[in-house]
Amino acid sequence: MPYINYMRENGAIFLNSYTNSPICCPSRAAMWSGQFVHLTQAWNNYKCLDPNATATTWMDLLEKSGYHTHSMGKLDYTSGDHSVSNRVEAWTRDVPFLLRQEGRPVTDLVGDTSTKRVMTKDWNITDAAVQWIRHTAESLTQPFALYLGLNLPHPYRTDSLGPTAGGSTFRTSPYWLNKVSYDQVSVPKWLRSEDMHPVDFYSTFTKNCSGHFTEEEIRSIRAFYYAMCAETDSMLGEVIAALRDSGLLNRTVVLFTSDHGDLAMEHRQFYKMSMFEGSSHVPLLIMGPGVKSGFEISLPVSLVDIYPTMLDLAGVPQPGGLSGHSLIPLVSGVRVQSAEPHPGWVLSEYHGCNANASTYMLRISEWKYITYADGLTVPPQLFNLSKDESELRNVASHFPDVCHDLDKLLRTILDYPSVSQTVHRYNKQQFLEWKKSLGDSYTQVIANLRWHIDWQKDAKSYERDIEEWLLGFN
Repeated sequence: MPYINYMRENGAIFLNSYTNSPICCPSRAAMWSGQFVHLTQAWNNYKCLDPNATATTWMDLLEKSGYHTHSMGKLDYTSGDHSVSNRVEAWTRDVPFLLRQEGRPVTDLVGDTSTKRVMTKDWNITDAAVQWIRHTAESLTQPFALYLGLNLPHPYRTDSLGPTAGGSTFRTSPYWLNKVSYDQVSVPKWLRSEDMHPVDFYSTFTKNCSGHFTEEEIRSIRAFYYAMCAETDSMLGEVIAALRDSGLLNRTVVLFTSDHGDLAMEHRQFYKMSMFEGSSHVPLLIMGPGVKSGFEISLPVSLVDIYPTMLDLAGVPQPGGLSGHSLIPLVSGVRVQSAEPHPGWVLSEYHGCNANASTYMLRISEWKYITYADGLTVPPQLFNLSKDESELRNVASHFPDVCHDLDKLLRTILDYPSVSQTVHRYNKQQFLEWKKSLGDSYTQVIANLRWHIDWQKDAKSYERDIEEWLLGFN
């Protein structure tokens, strides 16, 4: 990925950067608002920031401070979007049934060795951004802020599974696949199904990954994912080239990051919705005036840190109530008077589909601590990332004191059992409202969501499971 490497050589890279929620909409809500998920109550891909709320994004503040601002492509941080299946699966995750919610991950090779543009929608948006830089940004007398949101390297929707399908197709062309050193693509080790954490097993099953995969299938999915990353990198290159050709590159700060990662068959899963590194760890690179070149920062940081960082770059005063901390002192070595030192830990939380318990992750030093629900009914996980990069050894039972200390720290950040209860009540309330809105069509609609193949094997039983889950809730 030549342009990622270009940014790495000419700027700063954060080696331990994380999403605040490993799914599209809540993650982006945290980045745009500068607040943790439990503060904005962005619980799932349907429930995020209220589009009519008074919450102010960092882009809003830049505009109010005299910047010419422009946002293009995927934004995806306000409530009301994504499929009905996605939200119903999130609401019913506490129901004790196992239903496959996703299509089995597959690969799809299109075009030929000259096909550079596979994701045409992203390329069209990139072209528009390039034109905006060349024809608008270059002629501005005021500073500008441009946001470009891409979909790649997100897997594509699997059209053969119908209109409710999720994204389980890894698609590329021979042009990009030829850039991958196929024989160096690793096949990750998996735990036996019976040794998996119960939430991880639920995720594996609902992601349709509990069946048999050959090593060739796994290696192919991973190679296609890397090829999709290479295509994304090429889009970044178009933006960098436009800034260079317009004479703007040396006086413009460029930041590259992502809302989440993809497991790409690590831990017997694909997609996101997990606190494993492949899903929760994200790239974060910054290049531009005042940023040290070839600089690596190992301190854990997260997407909520982008809000105060952007304001510091622009010299705009920060509002109160932000969850993040400015990264400028870390990349420049210059203390910013308004900036509090970064605490050295990051929080990520997840409350959506494909995980049957609210999940909380605290990353600090070499430790990753993951706890669930009320902290009692589901066992926690503890990984030492300096000794176990693959996260295959849950050492929670070996280090009870570490778990105790990290749980205590986590509870100073949020009362996570209370948050879990709030989400639990929200899920039941939303499901009941949705069910009532369907009237007599409820049975037919719920039977034909993404889980329809499994649901229709015993539809009445699954309906009863939901009714028992709703008992006593009005």
